[in-house]
Amino acid sequence: MADIAGNTPSVPVGDADLVMLDVLCRLSQSSLLNSTIRDNAVFQQYFAHLQPAQIEQRLSQYQSAGVLVDHVEHPPTFSDVQPIRQHASSEQAPEKLRLSTHFALCLSEEGLCAWSANRECFVLLSALEAISVLAFGDGKSRAEVIHQKGHLLADVDLDALMASAFALGLLAAEKELIETAEPVLTPFTTNTPSGLGFPVLWQNLAADGRIPIYFVPHMENHLPLALGVLYSAITAYQDGTLLSRFTLVPINYLSPQQILDGPYRKFGPGVWLFSNYMWSIDVNMQISQAVKQHNFANFTVHGGPSTPDYAQACQDFMRDNPSVDVAVHGEGEITITDLLDQVQRNDQGKIVADSHALSQVNGITYRDGMTRNVLRTASRERMKSPDMIPSPYLDGVFDGYQGRVEAAIIETNRGCPYGCTFCDWGSATNQKIRKFDLDRVKDEIDWIGRNRIRVLWIADANYGLYDRDIDISKYIVATKAKYGYPQEIVVNYTKNSTWRLVEIIKVFSEGGIIGQGIISIQTTDENTLEVINRKNIRTQRYDDLAQAFTDLNLPLSTDLMIGLPGMTVASFTADLQRYIDMDVSVKAYPTQLLPNSPMAEPGYMEKYQIKADEHNYLTSTYSYTEDDLARMKMLHEIYVMADGYGLLRYIMRYLQWEHDIPAGQFMTDLLDDMTSINQKFPALAWALRFFNQDKSMPSGWERFYAQLKAYLLQRYNLADDSGLKTVLIVNRYAMPDDALQYPKTVVLEHDFVSYFHQAHAARNPLQEFAPTTMQFSDPNKLASIDLDAAQYDSHQYFWELHSAVARPKSIADFAA
Repeated sequence: MADIAGNTPSVPVGDADLVMLDVLCRLSQSSLLNSTIRDNAVFQQYFAHLQPAQIEQRLSQYQSAGVLVDHVEHPPTFSDVQPIRQHASSEQAPEKLRLSTHFALCLSEEGLCAWSANRECFVLLSALEAISVLAFGDGKSRAEVIHQKGHLLADVDLDALMASAFALGLLAAEKELIETAEPVLTPFTTNTPSGLGFPVLWQNLAADGRIPIYFVPHMENHLPLALGVLYSAITAYQDGTLLSRFTLVPINYLSPQQILDGPYRKFGPGVWLFSNYMWSIDVNMQISQAVKQHNFANFTVHGGPSTPDYAQACQDFMRDNPSVDVAVHGEGEITITDLLDQVQRNDQGKIVADSHALSQVNGITYRDGMTRNVLRTASRERMKSPDMIPSPYLDGVFDGYQGRVEAAIIETNRGCPYGCTFCDWGSATNQKIRKFDLDRVKDEIDWIGRNRIRVLWIADANYGLYDRDIDISKYIVATKAKYGYPQEIVVNYTKNSTWRLVEIIKVFSEGGIIGQGIISIQTTDENTLEVINRKNIRTQRYDDLAQAFTDLNLPLSTDLMIGLPGMTVASFTADLQRYIDMDVSVKAYPTQLLPNSPMAEPGYMEKYQIKADEHNYLTSTYSYTEDDLARMKMLHEIYVMADGYGLLRYIMRYLQWEHDIPAGQFMTDLLDDMTSINQKFPALAWALRFFNQDKSMPSGWERFYAQLKAYLLQRYNLADDSGLKTVLIVNRYAMPDDALQYPKTVVLEHDFVSYFHQAHAARNPLQEFAPTTMQFSDPNKLASIDLDAAQYDSHQYFWELHSAVARPKSIADFAA
């Protein structure tokens, strides 16, 4: 029990509370509360054991929670409330039911009531009827409810109540189970003659005295490409010369404890290889510390994007993490083989490397074996060709992985021609792009399809930069047609291309691959673009691309960053406004200081007054304060609710087109009016504060849009006319409701579809359009599935129903 606006703490309620609240709804004299409750027939029959003192204590809690008050300034209105018994239904309800998504029990002067979206009215429930309906919770059968609540339901015709509540939409059928393929349990199969030729499971590998090399994966559901490439590099080095001294422990997915209890117990101290990313570095450091503490003879090597490259940052990293013996900078495939050439086991059994020899290995920072001083070698040049290292997929490196694998990563090229300061991609690879052999790329795609891996990550910085990327996309679709996999693509699309990217998305869309266009705009503010060294990426290209996607009715979204140096609240609001105008959905992310990005360079940080928190997220710069950043984040949350999920999508456009109230200004007004909204418009307050997490509207959409209308009339002095009524109806029925059946046809006073699709320069008022009907459908099953099961790493907002004005979307994987 809580105020829907969230102004007061919630109070858990039990069956006795419902009886007490039912009585309290009808009382006007607070001095009689206790005695009247105890005199109630239902209370006497079932809860007579509760003492007066207990009732008084509970009433005090009601007062603290704001349920009992002396005066209500803005009382909720419940017109024409009818008892649920007047809505008898001959239709038999399903055996197992649950509360509908938007169900809420409200307190009215008549008693306990709930909104019926089917009948568009509130229905009255007695205390025992409310107890019965609530008993179904997230899903229970009639028998389960009888078993749990039978002692209270002697006077309730449960079958009739279930039928009425189901027909009214208070109760709904069980959520559909999302039937996705179980992630594949390896071993995988490699149909090439270039297999490793030795065991793929550590249990089958002999402990023969060679130095073991441990590869430490961090995510069960992703095949660890970076570690796999290192494995292939070591096996291929000088025709396998390192294998005479080293035992490569197969890359099998194990938890940290399983690694220590399994292969480490068998093979003993050795070389440990870690690939550090922002999502893996914490656990990698814990494992590194654990193996060093267990036996100082272990030798640890850390590489990857989150291993600092800047000299002082790396010094600090080595100082703060004494378990790290060597840090590798840049590409690690050649470095690791040169490094291992210097590693040996000494007479005491410790794994060591001669300090003088290490000084000749380019691209590392290491500890001197005698003094423990931290030393750095010269930078390493990039590989001349990425094909110098064999493919771990085609070599069989992952054939014994044994994890429940959902995703695999490939590279079709390596490098980035841009030098954006927030990114470590261009700086890490010195910008020049090098391509992998096309046949190798296709063979890897075939391996992924043949082994039934659902998600393909393409790790290029700019996929779609080359003509051959269209050919690769077609091959992915052909592979899916052949094997049924992969089913979804995750890519970083190129920043300065249009027609290739459109062709790629057309290929994926027509081939039934779940994917969409993603433009990584980050910001369109000229000042910020200059600060972050992104002026060479032309914003006009993005606009052209967006128009091409619109013309082809293909899904498109853009990435923005919150808190880039140079950004202000005004410029961030302008970015949101720009993409609302273009009708492109936005995902925005806080700016994180990557250790090897140009933004992390000390001089750059000092120049732009960059400050970050303990997780390296920017908190302030020369252009914004911490309070400004908090405001930007709050505006983004409002955007997600209003335009991303679409609760105010059509309202905002109507206000902008007909009343000259820009969407950015409207969202700013909502933020500024939060206090008054909390007091006067609780359903609107719920949406602003809780919808993005909860994905429901307590008491249904009718009350929400009624309160939104009241807010608009008060805030902007709008006319309460048929145009406003039409757009509110459209927005309301665009929201999924499991109390309704789809497709749903709605009668409108004005043709909103024609109004929406007008040319911007010649837009006629909505009231000039003739009456019509409009249909809403639910191809993604949003009203009937469990929305907690989100699409894999999707940039799309799966919430608004399909209609002639909805943004195009690919089919969600939970509905495909």
